[in-house]
Formats: sequence, structure tokens, C-alpha cells
Amino acid sequence: MTHHFICNHCKHENKVSISESDRGTYQMNKGDFKDTTCINCLRKEKTHINDIFGKVSRNLLIIGFCAGLLLSIVLFFILENYIIISTAIISIPTLVLVYETSLVKTFNNYRIRKK
Repeated sequence: MTHHFICNHCKHENKVSISESDRGTYQMNKGDFKDTTCINCLRKEKTHINDIFGKVSRNLLIIGFCAGLLLSIVLFFILENYIIISTAIISIPTLVLVYETSLVKTFNNYRIRKK
């Protein structure tokens, strides 16, 4: 999962690095605000944790696809049953996508009360 915010000045979408998996944990460890810098206009500002949102990471999907493809090649040479091979190709990226989507949905649905 990657975390993003939209700059209030130029409305450009930027990435931000947050190691916590949900907003509640971030608030307990570091507070309500995150110091951010816009890549487009180089403006530094404090962004409320509710203004940061998660997106599904493409890197993990590519890794899942490559793992499924590698597993299918190995199974093709070991077993000659094509149903197992097609299941291996489809299942690994699908499982990675479902896991990432659930993490993103959990992060985006949980909100912190603004003071």
C-alpha cells in the first residue's frame, strides 16, 4: 500500500511515507499531523492524517504476477496437468490484489476526529 496526499496549493497528488498500517496507530505514535512537502510546488505544510489516503501498490501486483508466472513455469516442467498451471498463474496475483485492497479499504475507512 502506498500513501498519498493532495497539495492544498497546487492540487498535485504526492506520495508520503508512513510506516503504520492505520490512522489510529499513526495518531498514537506521532500525532494528528504529518509534515509533507509537495513535489510540484515545493511547499512544506502539515497535512492532517485524514487527508492522507491509501492506494494499491503496483509493485506488489507485479511481484505477485512474476511469482505466479515463475510457479507456473516450474509446474509446467514438473506436472503436465494444465489446470494446475492456469490456477497458479491466476491465484497468486489475485490473492495479492485482494490482500492489498483490504489493507487500503481499512486505512481509508478509519477516520480520526478533528479537534
